[in-house]
Amino acid sequence: MATRQRPKSAPVRTGRDPARAREKILNAALREFAANGYSGGRIEAIARRSGVAKGLVFHHFGNKEGLYLAVQQRMYESLRQRQNETQLEGLGPVEGMRRLVVDTFRGFREMPWIIRLMNEENLHRARHIRGAKGIPALYNPLLAAIERLVAAGREQGVFRTDVEPVGFYVALSGLGYFYQSNRYTLGTVLQVDLGEEARIAAYETLIADMVVAYLQGGAAAFPAGPHDGG
Repeated sequence: MATRQRPKSAPVRTGRDPARAREKILNAALREFAANGYSGGRIEAIARRSGVAKGLVFHHFGNKEGLYLAVQQRMYESLRQRQNETQLEGLGPVEGMRRLVVDTFRGFREMPWIIRLMNEENLHRARHIRGAKGIPALYNPLLAAIERLVAAGREQGVFRTDVEPVGFYVALSGLGYFYQSNRYTLGTVLQVDLGEEARIAAYETLIADMVVAYLQGGAAAFPAGPHDGG
């Protein structure tokens, strides 16, 4: 009696356009991990969303962690594209800082999946991105731009002299991040709609004013009102 041979596994097909297939997988993975987190994200669902074989996902990204890391890299790249430091070069220090504040806030607001992916990786204490040198490198030009704007403000005599770029960016980023990350809970307990366009526009002005007021020395930058004493 002849023994039945097992069919050989078919080679992974990369398609006619591997770059396009990779991009489709990455976009599908972004949605999957943003919705379900790292543990809940499923390669099968990503393959189905992107319309490719499961083996093709592993062909391009190696494993689930490799794919998740690529998603994190894309997330930071997307945010940094909104914080385009080259657009700040033609602006003065005050207007440049205002632009950076607003662009950062709009990045979080217009791409809420960034919030979800950041929250997810913070739950893992940055375990997946810790060894990814490409992500920190994305922020070197931004910190350099902040230093240039601060230095220009000092030279013009309009900015304080004790601004530390990293702490400053953490505070600036937090002003945009928190509004979006807590939009629904804050809106519920404060009984307002934080998604209203007028409220969003007013908040943009508020946080830009706050950052500039700090850079200019806080309350000292504004004239005393009739009830401020003195």
